[in-house]
Amino acid sequence: MSNIAVKFENVSKYYKLYNSPKDRLKEALHPFGKKRHREFYALKNINLEVKKGEILGIVGKNGSGKSTLLKIISRVVQPNSGNVVVNGEVSALLELGSGMNPDYDGIQNILFGGIMMGFSRDEMNRRLNDIIEFAEIGDFIRQPLKTYSSGMKARLGFALAVNISPEILVVDEVLSVGDDLFKRKCYAKMEDLFKSGCTVFFVSHSASSVVEICSRAVLIDEGEIILEGSPKFVTMNYDTLLFGKPDEREKLRRKLMNLNKQKPEETPSSLQPVTSSTDSPINVSSLLGSTESNDNSNINTNNTCIHEAQYLAEFKSKSKTIYKSANIDIIDIRISTLEGKIVNSLFPNDYYYLNYSIKFNDELEEIALAHVFKSEKGAVLSGVRYPPVGKNLPKINKDSLLHVNLKFKCSFLPGNYYLDIGIISFKGGEKQVLSAEYDAIVFKIQNCKCLKDITSSWAYFLLDHEINIKSN
Repeated sequence: MSNIAVKFENVSKYYKLYNSPKDRLKEALHPFGKKRHREFYALKNINLEVKKGEILGIVGKNGSGKSTLLKIISRVVQPNSGNVVVNGEVSALLELGSGMNPDYDGIQNILFGGIMMGFSRDEMNRRLNDIIEFAEIGDFIRQPLKTYSSGMKARLGFALAVNISPEILVVDEVLSVGDDLFKRKCYAKMEDLFKSGCTVFFVSHSASSVVEICSRAVLIDEGEIILEGSPKFVTMNYDTLLFGKPDEREKLRRKLMNLNKQKPEETPSSLQPVTSSTDSPINVSSLLGSTESNDNSNINTNNTCIHEAQYLAEFKSKSKTIYKSANIDIIDIRISTLEGKIVNSLFPNDYYYLNYSIKFNDELEEIALAHVFKSEKGAVLSGVRYPPVGKNLPKINKDSLLHVNLKFKCSFLPGNYYLDIGIISFKGGEKQVLSAEYDAIVFKIQNCKCLKDITSSWAYFLLDHEINIKSN
């Protein structure tokens, strides 16, 4: 047990739910009488062992039991059954600033909070200056907490949590606690803790963060651990479960649970994501390029990595806006692999097709097609115009149907991206948008640790670059 930081054995936690306060009171007054509550299990028979120095990623939808698991580790709540062993001092980044006394000043709250974590007053006095300096709240450190803004409370809570050299760090999302400069300071501090040998429980909805940071991951759903394995394996299957077809969710969930019970060896064949997509490939004529795939860039140099694009049925744009000044319809927008498989979760550096059709209900001329790739915040990252600047498509007859097939290299780093598609007219020398779909489609770029071995790019793009350095 000396190498074990945290161990859960058949741990369950439930809450009593009442239909009304009156039922709660009646049951309290007559504890051996009629049962007036129903039990909601936040956790069901959890078995989990985490070694010292391990960074465990925890993923799952809201309400799945992630926060309850962290609260049990932090001793905020107690389980109803089972056994929990925690070896080491725990610092929790849950609700920053919670548990502080509004009538105490900042220094008193730091000392009180540290003592509640098990540190002596002498130990907290030695750490006091570091915590105050990190919090950056100035003279307010000697004012009552009730005079603080919510941001100042969060700063103080974060400073206390990360400056006590915890053996076990519990992180429920990476919270924003100030301006950009202070936010970066918080991230840098957490990175130092990750590298120091601290055991970390890291809850995040960001799959790329889990893959990048964690050494192992678990998927919690409806209070149960239904999948455990490498971060890449778990997050890919989590995406499939989260964005899969609703009527197939329970079937997919059972598949994941059965897969987890088998505990397969993490070979390339067993690490493939479980998918329920039955979408058939789209056949379109090539308007913008060849359908040859001999220039496909395959970066799968590590056989233990998963480099498979997939389709997530419910991962769809919720901000799509359609604009029309002419009777033109843009239909059947989708992304596919070179082999024709419909996908929306892509892998960096591979080639894909953007496929869609345009139905012209009027005769048009002097038009061009525009495609704009954007970040999740709406920043324009890249664009493709066809034909090139200075040229236009031939005259389009009424009732024509064009099938567009745009081949592109997925030169984006992990994250979510959006695509605008538009038909533009230049008749009379003036630019006019005839039809457009803004945020027409969203696609996800997967992450993988092996990317570090093949690229030195950062920010939004993978640059296909070469650097030559010569010395005299």
